[in-house]
Amino acid sequence: MNGITHIKSAPYHPATNGLAERFVQTFKQSLKAMRGENADLNKKLANFLLAYRNTPHTTTNETPAKLFMGRNLRNRLDLIKPDINRQVQDKQMKIAIKPTKETLRQFTEGETVAVRDYRGPNKWTSGLITKREGPLNYQVEVSPNSIWKRHADQIRNSDFNDKQGEEIKNDKTVEIEIIPDEPTEQPAQDLQPKHQDSEQPLSEPIQRRYPLRTRKPVTKLNL
Repeated sequence: MNGITHIKSAPYHPATNGLAERFVQTFKQSLKAMRGENADLNKKLANFLLAYRNTPHTTTNETPAKLFMGRNLRNRLDLIKPDINRQVQDKQMKIAIKPTKETLRQFTEGETVAVRDYRGPNKWTSGLITKREGPLNYQVEVSPNSIWKRHADQIRNSDFNDKQGEEIKNDKTVEIEIIPDEPTEQPAQDLQPKHQDSEQPLSEPIQRRYPLRTRKPVTKLNL
C-alpha cells in the first residue's frame, strides 16, 4: 500500500533487523556514559536524541534532522556562529539613527506630549510617554486604560497642543462678524434686476459631422 512493502523478519533472529538493534545499542551506551550527570532520565533522553539527530550518518552523509525537516536542529554551537537576523537588525538600527541634516526627535519616559488622534475632529490628544520601543517608536498613555503606539512623526511636544489651541481661538475671533441691531434698508434701485444693455448674439447651429440616418419602417410578417 502506498508503495510500501512490509517485510517481516525471522523470529528469534534480531540480526535481521540490524539497524534497529544498532540504535538500541548506541542508546544504551550513551545512557551509561551519562550516568555521572546530575539529571533525570527525560533530560538525558532529550540530550541524546538532539545529539543523535544532529550527527551525520555514515551511509547518507546527512543528519537525520536534515533529511526529515530539511534543516539541522539548533544547538549550543549555533550560539557561537553570527546571527544573520541580529546583524540585519543592527544595520537597520544604525541606518535609523544615522545623523542627517534633520534633527531626530527624541522623547523621554514620563514626558507629556501631544499625539496624533485619528478618532474624531480633534487631530491631537495629550498623553504621557510610558515606554520607548525603538529609536522612533513609543508607547503613549492617553488615559488610565488606553495606551497607544505612535511613531516619532506622530508625536509633538506638549507646547504644540497649546499653540494649536491658541491659533484656533485666534481664527475664531477673526471669523466673528458684527451684526447690527436694526436691519438697514437698501435703496429700491438696488433690488431691481439689472437688464443687460446689449443682447447676446444667437449661437450658430452646430454642423453634424455625420449625415442623418434614414429610418425605414418595420415590416412585420402577418400570417
